[in-house]
Amino acid sequence: MTAGRARDAAALAVVIALPLAAAFHGSRGDHTVTLNFGPGDGPYVAGFAPEYEIDDKVATHWTTYHATVELPVTVEAGEAALAYRFARVFPETAVVDVSLGARAVDRFESRGGVFQERRAVLGALPATPVVVRIDADSHERRDRGLKMDWLRVEMPGGGVVRLRGNARWTPAIVVALAAILLILGGWPVRQAAAFAAPLAIALACGLWLHPWAVHRVLRGIPLALAVFGGAGMLVARGRLERGRAQAGSVRILTVLALLAFLIRAAAVNHPDFYYPDLRTHARLVEKVQEKGLGFFVSPANAIAEHGVWRTEAYGRTYAFPYTPAFHIPFAALGLPYDTLLVAMKLSAAALSVVPLLLLWALARALGASTAGAFLMVLIPTYTSRLGFAFLPALLGHAVDMAFVLWIASRIDRITERRIWLAGAAWVAACQLAYISGVINVSLLVAVLAAVTALAGRRRAALAILAMGAAGSAVAVALYYRDFWPMVADVTSRIAAGAARTPSRYPIESFWTVAYGRTRDFFDGVYPVLSALGIALLCRPAVAPGPAEVRWPVRTRLVAAWLVTYGLLLLGRARVPDIFLHGHETLLVTPLVCLASGEALAALARRGGFRRAAAAILLLFLAVQGLAWQWRAIADQLQNAR
Repeated sequence: MTAGRARDAAALAVVIALPLAAAFHGSRGDHTVTLNFGPGDGPYVAGFAPEYEIDDKVATHWTTYHATVELPVTVEAGEAALAYRFARVFPETAVVDVSLGARAVDRFESRGGVFQERRAVLGALPATPVVVRIDADSHERRDRGLKMDWLRVEMPGGGVVRLRGNARWTPAIVVALAAILLILGGWPVRQAAAFAAPLAIALACGLWLHPWAVHRVLRGIPLALAVFGGAGMLVARGRLERGRAQAGSVRILTVLALLAFLIRAAAVNHPDFYYPDLRTHARLVEKVQEKGLGFFVSPANAIAEHGVWRTEAYGRTYAFPYTPAFHIPFAALGLPYDTLLVAMKLSAAALSVVPLLLLWALARALGASTAGAFLMVLIPTYTSRLGFAFLPALLGHAVDMAFVLWIASRIDRITERRIWLAGAAWVAACQLAYISGVINVSLLVAVLAAVTALAGRRRAALAILAMGAAGSAVAVALYYRDFWPMVADVTSRIAAGAARTPSRYPIESFWTVAYGRTRDFFDGVYPVLSALGIALLCRPAVAPGPAEVRWPVRTRLVAAWLVTYGLLLLGRARVPDIFLHGHETLLVTPLVCLASGEALAALARRGGFRRAAAAILLLFLAVQGLAWQWRAIADQLQNAR
């Protein structure tokens, strides 16, 4: 090994060692180590009921007669106390013994439904693992002890909290995996260490402040980085070997993908984060496991039995034609309930990164600026209710973007039989990935065909329409066939008129809906930049001439994309029972970033004060984007308190 390589390896070792040293050193101060029972408590409890409960946004978890809470931390303090909030609920009295390790710390009797708080004074504590045992002696004959709300170790006079066991190594493993992915992405060891250093510093600071919180935030992330990052690297290396990707692009995208994933994964892994739809998705996984292949024999009945995804339209309630494409892999894995929730959240965070990668490739294919890919890290759409509630929508969105990228490079050859068949398969995949694809992609294909006809390519336009129809037919045959009675009934009710079968939701003007949706998700700067960028993207590259010259692929695709968004907004405004769940915001977000990036790049290329203005706008979008992302997460921190 040369001296230079040795120095690079040493620098990387120091970066990885930083959070490891912080984990072993621990945190000193006035600490409270709290476990809020409910979502996320699975790895730390034993002898509890299989499922927790959430009532009025308060999460609780029943102990059985013999329960244990074990946290991967040790505490050391001159003065400490063990506190807990609980209710007995049952009228039968329970005699409860509480111990910390082998030391008995509390004994009391409890009955009835009133929540109580107790605090057992522990006195001075040497370095002690937080292992609490709760034994209840009762005769209600249901193997239920206490309904626990939270448990905490308090150190009012200050103390030391350290991670223990494998938990001490997790932060360093996360940094090491990030560095390995950067190296596999093409970065030299020294640069990989430099990029990983901010992550290492952030984790070390977190460990010095609150090790327990850092451990909770990192749950599942090492495995997710290894699985999803490894898969991404395999795809990247394959494309490099076939000459379909540039090494410089892979390097930049590795950094952007890591940054986006870590931000979003950490956000949804916040210890207090919970969104009620997570339980709904877990129940659908259980329904797929229960039904097996029978689920797909009659999906409408299975969804109806699931009991949650039922939608009201024009005076009647139907089983929502939900596709379980997102849920099938989790059904096959058979994960424990709490682990399932974590796996779904982190998988959704990984899926939200895919459109970023595809937008970079699309910008290259269209000859546009790749700055839009940077904005995809910052834009709040992916850390909003669209990102953490409608998890399957992220799968559908990734497939939609893959289809847009595919057709951008093949639209002029769509009349070729092989290309046409592949396009029909893509349409079917989009529609099977998520229910919104049935409307969104069908509309996009129809608009793209119309724009292609205006460009003078009528034969290609007919081929595009036929391709969309064939793909839809495949999707119907494979899954949606079971929902045809619903479609027929809704259609007849729409034809009957609103006087007989009124919409469940108010009919609004297009402009009211367009303004509201744009303001709520993109505020004011993105729409202005997008308008400028779309004008630049649609500007003819040559002097006016035949329609095919005046309407190049880039113009046709951008125009179809924008018109589709407008039509979806019109549907949401005028036919809300059908278009309310269209997720048009997800569909248009990459276009907003692509166009905004084009506008910023054009401004920066002009130099001088214009370049400074572009930098200021980018800084503003970064600060606003991160602030909005945190606000979206903070709004969900009281759902299972």
